Amino acid sequence: MGGNESAKKSKWGDRIKLLVGVAVSVGCLVLLFWNIQWDQFWAALQKADYWWLIPCVATVAVSVWFKVLKWHMLLLPTGNLSKTNLFYAINVGYLISTVLPGRLGELGRAYMVARLEKVSPVAVLSTVALDRVLDVVAMALLLAVVLPTTNLPPWVGQSGLLIGAGGVAVLAVCMALAYPAGRELFLRILRSLPNFPGKPLAEKWAGALCDGMAGLRGAGAVARVASATFAIWFTTVFTAYFAQMAFHISAPIWAAALVVAITNLGMAVPSTPGYFGVQEYLAVLALSAFGVDKESALGFALVYHLAWIVPVNLVGIFALWRCGLSLMGWQKLEAEEQPGLAPVAGGDPGRMT
Repeated sequence: MGGNESAKKSKWGDRIKLLVGVAVSVGCLVLLFWNIQWDQFWAALQKADYWWLIPCVATVAVSVWFKVLKWHMLLLPTGNLSKTNLFYAINVGYLISTVLPGRLGELGRAYMVARLEKVSPVAVLSTVALDRVLDVVAMALLLAVVLPTTNLPPWVGQSGLLIGAGGVAVLAVCMALAYPAGRELFLRILRSLPNFPGKPLAEKWAGALCDGMAGLRGAGAVARVASATFAIWFTTVFTAYFAQMAFHISAPIWAAALVVAITNLGMAVPSTPGYFGVQEYLAVLALSAFGVDKESALGFALVYHLAWIVPVNLVGIFALWRCGLSLMGWQKLEAEEQPGLAPVAGGDPGRMT
């Protein structure tokens, strides 16, 4: 009975989150289309130089590969995992986030790697969480650098920097857990808590969580991960800049950097799968600070968004086929693979180098 009630509450929670996300996305779309000059918008799409999409998509590919290298570094304490499998998992994660509600993409890529590489799902998932924390900190730093060059409403910068401050605090905790002393202190605190249902399993998961933080142990490891993080977002800024060029937007590259920072920090806002509506609204808002007209900015925002999701989703579809998995099978996969336990062996297509 308790399990059924918990499942029902979880389903209702998921539905509420989806409804809130839909409401936010619809609200953003209303703001986007309010007072827009449709003839100028279609003219901007027609006059765009789509040859710029070639370097745009090329930088997407480079950025994704840097993401693979960064994740590989974070996972090194777990083992020398296949970069091909990591590449597949990242793209499948993007695909899941685009088409399924609940923002399951990060969870999906962790489960996929755990299944293919036969490692602890909790350890892998903790590196995914660490990866996102590092990205939040990087976006906050980028926003802090770019903000002085803009005249955005104060709430935009304050919200982004507040999220970034939270990211820095979480990152500090993660770095402490990477070392034996921090790990032991964390586990000692957990053991000292009064008994509660599932405490032995929680202690086991806590150990795996600390294992996932070990990729930040040592100055050399931190420097390599920081360099990979910088490379990811450096190339992503150029993706946005090339999309600007396609729409003949004369704003400086700092405008592209602002778009990247605000749209990525804005992923904390509830939205529909694929972040449609929210990302476009934030991109238009960012470019408005540089005097870009709404119609050109909206055309840019749509093309920039599609330049990301179309190629990675196509690779994600191929990866699912290559690994013998299906998009709608993630609920079954979650049921089969309980966090902290070894991944199931059935259906494993084998390690790819």
